[in-house]
Amino acid sequence: MKNQPTTVALSQFLAEAKAMGQYWWNMRKLIVLALLLVNGVAALYSFLQKQQYEAEVSFILEEKSAGGGGSLSGIASQFGIDLGGLGAGGSIFSGDNILDILRSRHIVEKVLLSKIDSSKGLSSETLADLYLPQLRKKVPAVSYNNVVYPKPMTRLQDSVLYFIFDQIVQKNLVVDRVNKKGSIIKATVVTQSETFSKIFSDRLVHETIQLYVDQKTSLSNRNIARLEKRADSLLRILNNKSYQSASLQILDANTAFRSTAVPVELSQREKTISFALYSEVVKNLEASRMSLASQTPIINMLDTAKYPLLNRKKSIVLILAAASALVVFFSVVIAFFFYPSKK
Repeated sequence: MKNQPTTVALSQFLAEAKAMGQYWWNMRKLIVLALLLVNGVAALYSFLQKQQYEAEVSFILEEKSAGGGGSLSGIASQFGIDLGGLGAGGSIFSGDNILDILRSRHIVEKVLLSKIDSSKGLSSETLADLYLPQLRKKVPAVSYNNVVYPKPMTRLQDSVLYFIFDQIVQKNLVVDRVNKKGSIIKATVVTQSETFSKIFSDRLVHETIQLYVDQKTSLSNRNIARLEKRADSLLRILNNKSYQSASLQILDANTAFRSTAVPVELSQREKTISFALYSEVVKNLEASRMSLASQTPIINMLDTAKYPLLNRKKSIVLILAAASALVVFFSVVIAFFFYPSKK
């Protein structure tokens, strides 16, 4: 025999709803008590929660494609100069590696050990000292006023600094691209100190950009320095040959002794060779400078954090409203499952 579908009359449904509503209303004393208790806990939570100041800094990274590096390398290799850095094949900053650099221990610790007010010298606190009050219950008392980066620290200072770095990377710092396919990168810092969030976010991006540009152009700058040194050396040789040629000139030489013109000819030949070498080196030097300028990445700041920072601390009104809604919701659920007609 097939099961017949169960039908419920509208009057029966309304009767059930009325019975449930009456049961829920009879629970009003318990509901009010629960509201007072839960809202009291919510108010205590709101009072005890820490300030959460958020600082956001974003910048645009524009990579420049390399061009002409191969021909320059071929010419410069004749003079023992490696211009491989001008042909940008791979890069340690390609892809999302720039995001890892923003979170790297080197950059974060360097920023943490920077002085809040550099004009005060060693008497000024560091950003690490400013962050320490958030961790006083977790770490021993330590100070970084006397620390000058990158000089060595004590074992305790180094251990605590690493703990601060780990806490910041895990809980306080978020770095990401605004658009997964775009070139806008954003760093967000949220801490209990408005001053720390503001200064740390600004300096973190500044140090990352400086490291980025230095690393991208370091090899090319070294190659240009070597070309400049070679050009200066050839110029000195060329000048010496010019003076030597002038000193060897014989205005009234005896035609019977043709060999007296040989030193002059040799000197002129060496001068010509030196001039040719010098011209090629200078040409490569100028081409290298132009190539470096065209390949240096352009980084422009888009947005910086400004006072007053946004406080992410949850509003007490929002917390109390959420707590009250939660109590009412659970009271309705209890009334639905336990009102008498359902027994």
